Amino acid sequence: MNEKQTNYRFDLFSVIMDVIRNAWVIVLAVLTGLMIVNAMNRGMYNPQYTSTATLLVNFKNAAYYSYTNLSASSEITKIYTSIFKQPTMKNLAAENLGVEEFRGTITSSELESTNIFTVSVISDDPEVSYSELRSVIEVYPQVSDMVFSDCVIEVLRQPNLPAAPSNSISRENTRLVAFACGFVSLCLIILFSYLRDTAKNEELFKAEVDAKLFGSICHERRYKTFKSWIRSVFKKEKAAPLVNSAFTSFAFTEDYHRLATRFEYMHRNEGATVFLLTSCAENEGKSTVSANTALALALRKNRVAILDMDFKKPAVHKVFEVRETENSRDFADFLSGALTGEQYRFVRYKNPSLDLGVNYKSHFDYVDWIHNPRTKEVIDALKNSGRYDFILLDTPPLSVAADITALTAIADVTLLVVRTDYVPVGEINDVILSLSESSKKFAGCVLNDVHKEVDSMFQFAPDESGRAGSYYGAYGKYGNYYDQSHSGTTDSGKS
Repeated sequence: MNEKQTNYRFDLFSVIMDVIRNAWVIVLAVLTGLMIVNAMNRGMYNPQYTSTATLLVNFKNAAYYSYTNLSASSEITKIYTSIFKQPTMKNLAAENLGVEEFRGTITSSELESTNIFTVSVISDDPEVSYSELRSVIEVYPQVSDMVFSDCVIEVLRQPNLPAAPSNSISRENTRLVAFACGFVSLCLIILFSYLRDTAKNEELFKAEVDAKLFGSICHERRYKTFKSWIRSVFKKEKAAPLVNSAFTSFAFTEDYHRLATRFEYMHRNEGATVFLLTSCAENEGKSTVSANTALALALRKNRVAILDMDFKKPAVHKVFEVRETENSRDFADFLSGALTGEQYRFVRYKNPSLDLGVNYKSHFDYVDWIHNPRTKEVIDALKNSGRYDFILLDTPPLSVAADITALTAIADVTLLVVRTDYVPVGEINDVILSLSESSKKFAGCVLNDVHKEVDSMFQFAPDESGRAGSYYGAYGKYGNYYDQSHSGTTDSGKS
């Protein structure tokens, strides 16, 4: 991979979206950390109790403390801290208690540059720690008199009876473990987002995809009204954004008009009329791109027909919200020969320049139609009739129906719809190679769902679909100019 590709692989917006989509993983990691700490406390954890006393070393018969005496006492204190740890002290303390073995562990440490030190006994029983420490303090004169007869040790603080384990995991450490688990999961999400080899933005597409970027469509929120959201939740209806809607952003509309301009250029200079649109996988927005391109061309006074040739999962009627009636007939019936040209009628959209060849139900015997010469005859007849300037073929994704490549020989131009950060670049390039070999002319890719760029200050840049675009699209004169009702009818011309 070259340096340019490496620079563009990290896409901040993609990382943010991955973190948001996988927030549940971070929460689960935090809860897992808390469960591990709790399991250790209940299972593997062995509580230890510490009883501590504070002692003072001084010289006998000292009327006052001088700097020299304090300095000497400080040096002697260091020696006493070692003496209290010796096995002899444990044996004497055990004999004093009348037990065979000293169960606890003695620790001792001095307060630096002073004649004060602490002695502690640690064991798995709080009463044992307390009683053994008291025994140590009772027998220490026997040892101290043998070492320093002119020194005396005073008890500043008596031993305490431990009320809680001294080695319990504190709340701060519990939070630290939970935070560490969450942080590790966050880092893994960011790493996987970085390593995912997809077309995350236009720059990465140009660097890694072996095809021309024919056009790009900015991201548009699907549900802009409460009503559309309610319908999506309760009626399972997914509303597609259309360029003739008053709620569609200005940037989204302009992207499709730029795309329509390129279609017009190829029609004018190359005589291209039949345009086939496909995608690598499902849910890349292929039908939405086809429908909006057809609408944009119709709004520019072109005569347009869009044919739904995704026979497994027809979507054109859903995008345009065309409802099936008693007289509705599928375009597949006409293509298969079940209906003649006199019997089949296209759905006439509100815009008189746009005709729809829709399917309302799935057809699984479409493979025979694709390879049947009749399909080419029907498309050629529509093309040569002079009735349409543009004929758009909305075909299924190649991952679902690989046989659809046979239709690319019928179309004048083939385009591949690619959704950002969705399909691996390797698969995209494989599909491009296949389309380049089978098509009359493979014009390139339409990059769909391009999100707003995020700058280094985590602010959305205004170059794609910022607030200005949404404002004009919803309330400005441009939105009103393109606002048209999109309810379908069955009143149409004959094929």
